[in-house]
Amino acid sequence: MLAGTSSQYLADRPLPDVLRLRPMVLVLGPRGAGKSAVARKILGGQPVVLRGDRLDTEAIGAVRRRTWREEFLLAPTLLIDGPTFLQRRPGVTRLLLQLVQARAEGQMKTAVCQGEDESLLLLADAVEPHERATVHLRFPQRRGRLRFAKRRCVELGLPPAAALDLVIDEPWTYLKVTRALMRVARESSGDATQG
Repeated sequence: MLAGTSSQYLADRPLPDVLRLRPMVLVLGPRGAGKSAVARKILGGQPVVLRGDRLDTEAIGAVRRRTWREEFLLAPTLLIDGPTFLQRRPGVTRLLLQLVQARAEGQMKTAVCQGEDESLLLLADAVEPHERATVHLRFPQRRGRLRFAKRRCVELGLPPAAALDLVIDEPWTYLKVTRALMRVARESSGDATQG
């Protein structure tokens, strides 16, 4: 199991070998921690994505057909993003397990991102431990939060010092910081046009 912030995995440096070599990667963490972005980097290229309504629609179709479409079985990389309520859907769960197992046996790369519940854990046991890796993302603390805010300032055309005056309510998230800085940017551009 690897742990860290999304910034550590999205940085312009090679990923750990275990993430590149294992056919299945589980990405866990709180909402907004960057799970999807990290999973896409691990997979590389343009993965086929099963998320939200598409995941539900394709899973229902797979239950009816008793198998997945080849698009998902044979895709070089597949991202299953946020499966939920699998405990209540045994047919969908069984087919998702079969999909993940078949892809691992064929050494095709699959990443599964945690959704709103613990459904991802039902899929973890589909693949032998030596064929999977787990990344647990967290939000940065203290200096990491300030580094992120300063980086976003630069991206939004604000001076990095603008990050020093931010007050972000807990729980701290990347989205809250970005929204606060966008307000600062709007206010400073409004002040510039009035002056």
